[in-house]
This record gives sequence, C-alpha cells and structure tokens, in this order.
Amino acid sequence: MRDPREPKPLKARTLSVLVVDANNFSRGLVAEILRGLDITNISAARNEEDACACLAEQPIDLILMSWEPGDQFDALGFCRALRRTENDRLRRLPVILVTASLTRQMTIDGRDAGVDEFLARPISPGALKQRLEMVIETPRPFVDCAVFIGPCRRRKNPADYHGAKRRDSDRANEPSAPMVDQEEEAAKTPIRVALAGLRSACEALDGRRRDTLDAAKERFWECQKLAVETNDHALHAALASFDAYVSVTVPQGHQDALVIGTALGALEQLASLPLGYTDARDSVAMALSKAIQKKLAA
Repeated sequence: MRDPREPKPLKARTLSVLVVDANNFSRGLVAEILRGLDITNISAARNEEDACACLAEQPIDLILMSWEPGDQFDALGFCRALRRTENDRLRRLPVILVTASLTRQMTIDGRDAGVDEFLARPISPGALKQRLEMVIETPRPFVDCAVFIGPCRRRKNPADYHGAKRRDSDRANEPSAPMVDQEEEAAKTPIRVALAGLRSACEALDGRRRDTLDAAKERFWECQKLAVETNDHALHAALASFDAYVSVTVPQGHQDALVIGTALGALEQLASLPLGYTDARDSVAMALSKAIQKKLAA
C-alpha cells in the first residue's frame, strides 16, 4: 500500500479524509467545507473508539481531528497512540489539528504528540486547503526513533525546500520562499474586523452599566450593515438572533457567557465561509437561531 507521506499532487476526488470531532454540529460543518473543496470521500468519528474502527475498516489518507476545552475526546492522546501503533501505514498518516484554542503551548504539545499541522477556528476554506496541500504535497519527513515518533518537529523551513541543508545557518545567503497565512489574511477583512470589535464589546457587557449595552448595539449595527452590503443573508439572520438575545438578557443580568461565546464563534465561522457554501452557512445560522430561541424561552 502506498506510503501516506510520499509527496503527491492533491487530488480532491480521490482523497479519503477521516474527521474526528466530539461535537456533532462542528463535525458536520467541517464535512460541508471539505465537500466545498470537492472532497467527497469523508468518514466521521466522534471519539477514539469510532476513529479506530474506521481506520481498521477502510483506507484513510489523512485525519482532521478537532479539540476544544472540555471535550471528552483526547485528541493529543489519540495522536500519540496512533504514532505508536504497530501498523506502519497508520502511524505515518498525516494529522491536522483543528481548534479555536490554538495557543503557543497547544502548538508545542501537538507537535510533541505527532501532529503535522494546525488549523484555528473559525475555519476558512482557503486555510483548510492550504493545510491539505502542505500534508499531501509537501509532507514533513517522518521521524521514528527511541524518543520521538512523528513528523519532523522543525517548522522553519519553507514548504517548497527539499535540499539537504535545512538549518537556517546553512541557508543564510539563500532567499526564503514567501508563505501566506490564509487565516491572518482572512482576519483582516472588514467583517472579521467588525466582529472582533463585537466580541470585545460583548466581553465587556454588564447589566448594571447601560453604556456597555449601547457599545455592543453599536457594534451589532456595524456588522449588520456590512452583512447587508455583501448580501450575506445567513450572517444577517444570525446577527439578528444574537442581538435579540443580548437585548433581552443583559438588562436583566441573565446573559450566559457560554451562549455568548458560542454565538460569537458561529458569527466568525459564517464570516469565514464564502457565500457559495450555502448549505454550511444556512445550517450555522439555523442552529444558532434555534439555540437562542430555546434559551430565551427557558
């Protein structure tokens, strides 16, 4: 069977991806984004047991696993176990970790567990495609020794460099290849900037201070204006639902930080998805609306 770390062109139609995510909604969203990239051979698992069963039943080319604080699925533990399995092909599979809690320490821990690449939520199709190209077309060399098993942990070489001299000191006089971070570029768009302002305003909400609610309402107006200008109906509907929740609960001091965090994450995800991803975008907006209606009715 072909070595999964052998560099090859990314061919979406023939790529087999396993999505491991404890959250049904998040797992479905990742699958929708993959389908938008023309990847249709998608398997799903919600925990380590399901993932192991899937890997045993069918050939998989790469694993996309999600982790957030509080998840029962131990993503890094699963990756460490995968790197130590006796099946040589399985332990060499590329692994991409998806999380909204991507920190420097998480990157270090993930790298030491054997993760190939990292992807921060909200997921943009461009950033996901970039990571897929990195693990399929220019995978990291695989290290198998007494103290570490997994992709090479050196992360400063340009992805297109295949020479023998890989240290910075060996290549001091060589021009470095430019690398564009799709996530950083997406975060600079007007709607993502406006949503960042909304997040800051919502984090400061205090039912005892009317000015904090006024500041949040101003941010809502800015975001809704941008949604209208770009004909983003799903984002506008989601903003309206969240605005209603804030308007009702904050003056009473009954706002739920978990609901607010979830809503902000959903809005940021909508802003990252192109308008062409209709099914995925509608499902996000509808799920948020239903969740907020349920909270307001409680």
